[in-house]
Amino acid sequence: METPQERLNEIVKISYSILCNKIAHGDIKITNEATLQMQFGVILKQVGQLYEFAGTDRFSIELETIQTISPTTKSAKGQARCDISLRFSMNDNNTANAVIELKHFKYDKTSEAVADNRFAIMKDLENLEHYKDTDSQLLCYEILYTDNKNYANPHTTAGIKLAPTITKSFTYCQQTVELKTEYKAEWSNYDENYFMMITL
Repeated sequence: METPQERLNEIVKISYSILCNKIAHGDIKITNEATLQMQFGVILKQVGQLYEFAGTDRFSIELETIQTISPTTKSAKGQARCDISLRFSMNDNNTANAVIELKHFKYDKTSEAVADNRFAIMKDLENLEHYKDTDSQLLCYEILYTDNKNYANPHTTAGIKLAPTITKSFTYCQQTVELKTEYKAEWSNYDENYFMMITL
């Protein structure tokens, strides 16, 4: 029998696949990070409820939840605003939790991938590491979407592609993010739409 963690991980991965395909085929139009959060939230809710197999199974989702963590580069006061928080419980007291941070980088014809966006991802990952510090069983994900091929293109003249590895340290505008580990960065190309999921 699946654990709540396994069930919740399946919900996230299936929902992510649906999101990628819906965007790539034009069923969903993403104009900014808020619409990405809303559309992904809708998919997660629908899939999560389908996974409520027994009468005691319960799936829930919240957007923009406050997580109390140690101060980070992004959340200097230790009050982090998490994009999506999920919970799946079985038999009332057997519960799994997950948090998801999202990033959307819109294509700009006037520039390639820019360093401040890479720094924003690093800050998200730092926060996710701190979320996991408070609960070692917490499932943590960073999800990125862009229609800008320069983030995935190894030959970009900007020289800041987000692949194949996100390093442990990155400095931008006199701020440095130090991560506990390097992260494998693999883009999926859906008809010139680029997606990445990083699981902590």
